[in-house]
Amino acid sequence: MLRKFIFLGLLILLGCSDKPTMIPNSLGKLNLDKYYVGAKAKEMINQLHMSGMVAGDKNEIGFYSHDTLKAVLYISKFKDSKIAEQKLEQMLIKIAHGSTPFFLHNQVNVQNTNIFLLFGMGQSHYVYTKNDKLIWLSVDFQVSLETLHSLLKQIR
Repeated sequence: MLRKFIFLGLLILLGCSDKPTMIPNSLGKLNLDKYYVGAKAKEMINQLHMSGMVAGDKNEIGFYSHDTLKAVLYISKFKDSKIAEQKLEQMLIKIAHGSTPFFLHNQVNVQNTNIFLLFGMGQSHYVYTKNDKLIWLSVDFQVSLETLHSLLKQIR
């Protein structure tokens, strides 16, 4: 039993010590303050959803700020684009049924990317897929468009 806890602890520490490869160092004027990758990011994403395993095969979370402005970027990479799109659809169905603190405001096309704009918890939320990645950006209203445009230029 003790070996299992030690092994789990090592996995979490290794996950936190990795450098992010999917999240950018900045989003517009917001700078990356803190990040999680690997097992810790996966655990955090799954805990947010409380409905089981929703995180991808590779996961990263970035916390950004500038003065009082804040954003959080979640990226989950799946085996292929079809799985990423299925996960997005499942999230949107839950949101549409009102079982989350978010509500869908609109679907927009920005820089040739279909993005779902949601509101909730005092921020704008942009959710979309890019190839095999599912991307969720939560950002303060004041810098939401600038931050989104910066993100779209950086995520391939």
